[in-house]
Formats: sequence, C-alpha cells, structure tokens
Amino acid sequence: MPTRQPDNGDRPLPSNIDAERSVLGAILTSNDYFAPVAQKVNPLSFYHTDHQMIFRAMTAMHAADESIDAITLAEHLAKKRQTVLAGVPAIAYLSSLQDGIPHVTNVPHYAAIVQEKARLREVIKLGNSIQHAAMETGADVDRLQKMLRDATDTHAAAVAAGNGNGHLGSSLMDFLQMDYAPPEHLVEGLIPRGGSILIVALPHRMKSWFTTSLALACTKEGTALGKLEVKKPVRTMLVQVEDHESIVKQRITNLITTAQFMECHPDNIWIVKRSDFNGFTPEWYGRLKKQATEWKADLIILDVLRRIFQGHGDLNSPGDSSSFLEVIDDIRDSVPCAIALVHHENKKDADLMNASAGSYNFPGWANVVIQFKGKTMEGAITKVEIEVDNKLGVSAEPMRMVLDLASSNPVRLEHLEEGEGEAEARDRLAAEWTLRDLMEALDIKKSAAHRRLKKWVSAGTVEKIGGGKKGPRGGMARYQFLSSV
Repeated sequence: MPTRQPDNGDRPLPSNIDAERSVLGAILTSNDYFAPVAQKVNPLSFYHTDHQMIFRAMTAMHAADESIDAITLAEHLAKKRQTVLAGVPAIAYLSSLQDGIPHVTNVPHYAAIVQEKARLREVIKLGNSIQHAAMETGADVDRLQKMLRDATDTHAAAVAAGNGNGHLGSSLMDFLQMDYAPPEHLVEGLIPRGGSILIVALPHRMKSWFTTSLALACTKEGTALGKLEVKKPVRTMLVQVEDHESIVKQRITNLITTAQFMECHPDNIWIVKRSDFNGFTPEWYGRLKKQATEWKADLIILDVLRRIFQGHGDLNSPGDSSSFLEVIDDIRDSVPCAIALVHHENKKDADLMNASAGSYNFPGWANVVIQFKGKTMEGAITKVEIEVDNKLGVSAEPMRMVLDLASSNPVRLEHLEEGEGEAEARDRLAAEWTLRDLMEALDIKKSAAHRRLKKWVSAGTVEKIGGGKKGPRGGMARYQFLSSV
C-alpha cells in the first residue's frame, strides 16, 4: 500500500482508498476524465502521499498538454527520482490502478468522495487545533470562541471556493514537492502563451515587417522565419492602427506572393485596420475584446502604442501608464491571449530595460522585451539586429532580421556571428584597446561589439585590464588579447 498520512490517535483519519485509486486509474485510462476530476480535487485531497504525488504529476503533465498514461507518467516521476510507489516499481503500481477501470462510469462521483473525505480530515484537524489551544494554561475562552468562529468561516469559504483543504498557500516542503509545468510558448523563446510582450525600436526599424511576417509564418506549426519554433498554429489578430490600409495591404501582398509565405493559413490571421479604430475608448476596446474572444485569438499585436495610448493621459506618467496597462491586462486575461505592444525607442543604443519611451511601467509590465537596433542597408537588402529578454523561459538568441523583397525568401532570421572578427581585431588593434576601438576596427555597431567582447572574455581570449568608469575623471574599460594557444 502507499504511504499513509499520520493517524488521529488510535483511529485513522477518514479516507476512501478505493475511490482514490479509481479516480487516478480512470485518468490513466482516459485523459478526458482529468478536467472533471480537477474541478473537485487537488493533490492534497488525496489521503495517501503516493496518490498526492501521482496527481501532482498528472496536473503538471496536463498543463504541458502531454498525454497521461502509465508509461509517460512513470517516466515523468522518474525524472523526479520517484521510481518506487507502495514499495513496488512505479510502472507496476500505476498499471495496477487501471484494474477494473473499464467498468467505472461515475468518475466525478468518486472524485467527490475523495474531496468529502479531505473535508472531514480538515474538520478533525481544526477541532484538534482548537482543543489543544483550550488546554493551554490560562486559555482565554472569548479568544478561543472567536478563533473557532473565524476558523469555521475561513474553512467554509475555502470549501465554497472549491479548495477543500481550507488553506491559503502551502508549507515549504509541500510546495517543493509540487510539479509545475514551465510556461508554454506560442513561439519558443519569444511569445509565451498568455504573455505580455513589448516590441521596441526607433522609427523605420522594420517592426511592422517583423510582426506581419511573424503572424503569417506562425499560422502553421514548424519553423518560422528560418529560426523560430512554432509547436501549434497561432491565431494572430493584427491591430494595425499606425499605417494606412493601403500600406498594410501592400506589405502583406509582398509577403504572401512569395514562396516563403504561400502556404500560410489565412484563416489564422485577423486584421483590424486603422479605419476600424476610433480611439482606444472603453466602447472600442470592449468591441476588440469581444471580437478577439469570438475569433479565439492566441495573440493580439497592437501597432503602435503611440496611437493606442491617445486619450489615456501622459505616456510618461506612472499613474496614467499603469491605468492603461490594467485595461490591456483585462483584454489579455478575458480573451485569454498573449498581447504584444509595438512601441518606439526612447534613446538610441539604450539597453533593453531602458529603451522604451515613456514610463518604466511598460518594460516592467512585459514578460518579454524585444528590441530592434543596428539597422543597415545594402542596396535593396535591409538588416536589423534583434535582442530578446524573456522572463518566462529561455530567451531567443540574439538574431539578425534580413528583409529582401526581391527574394523568394523575403524575411528571414539569422544567427548573429558574435565570434567572427577575432583575427581581424588582433591585427588592427593596439596592445590595449576599448570597446569603441573595437567598433571602429571592425566597423560594427556598439551592440555587436559588446556581444563579441563578452564572448571573447568568456572564452578566455580577452581580459579586462583597467578602467570602466565613465565621466571626466574616469575612462572607458581597457582590454587586451591574451596570447593564442
């Protein structure tokens, strides 16, 4: 048998092990049972600790959209170093849970039994707590009666809310034993499901080309723009209120008539035109929320923040920007979907968190900040560098976006070659040099020079030898190459 929780004196606490086994076995047999069961119970609703562990793992797997069966669940537990259940191999115990399950027809009823027993255990624990307090020397009866009323009211509210264990939060050890699936991404490293994204750039840095081509590429699963992983098709609502409709139409036409985008699924993109926009009023964003909900949008891109924010006060005001972002969060949570705000940069070559114009609330609000910089043009080919800071997962590596409308592959993302240029730099630089010297020697932007320098220092081919303070009394940090091996 699984490990049991401590007994209550000479009598065991209320439980129904057969009901617990039936609930878990039913989910293993058909994952369709998980949702109705999860509406009634949580991991701590189960009496036996092994059953708690199993249901935590099931919850994590369900959140990650993974199939739950005896084999996949055993593998999940093995990654947590839990290979034994009830004194037998985990796979053997999990398989035994399915014995007789094809005859189970009322799984929600068994889940209700499990939860009812959990509620009874909480009542017993509550009574024991009050009893122990009453037996203390100098116990205050009025305080105890108030404690009883408060505890009873709290427990009743928790039960009414569906939290049968009656507690808010978890102990440290319970928390550490719980399984939490990592946040799911619509686009790996870039767009979290239900996330908040801030895209920042100076004007004419190809932001709209990026968002439009990303929306088209993500209409089907696979590799988007040559570099980004899309596990499921993404339904994107493009709110293009900065550019005139004819410009937006021409941009999309230029893309979908190429081989790269010819196989996109047009049903997965919805366009809100500038003429559809009459100000970000409560009436308008109510319509936006309704449309996005009915259309089942996964991602809404609002381009551009300057126009969307009009009528909401001062862009630089923490109070005004906070109120505005509460509206954005309401749309995101109500649909539900991810939301990307396209915004202008405040200062050239600023770091990610200082790049956006206006209040610091904007980068603080975002789960992901995407910055465009370092634009170059070589004839008809335009290039811009992109950096990503993703709080909810591994950030996409710095990349270069290439726009070449004469190509059958007009928008592509490339790896930045941070490691290139070391031999040239050794030849062209003095014994001691600064970041600015490196920029001039290789004719590259500050961001690219900084990435190369960081990589060389990490690899042990460059060392810092002094300086670093800015201002009239300081100097830029000085570096030198170490001897080649």
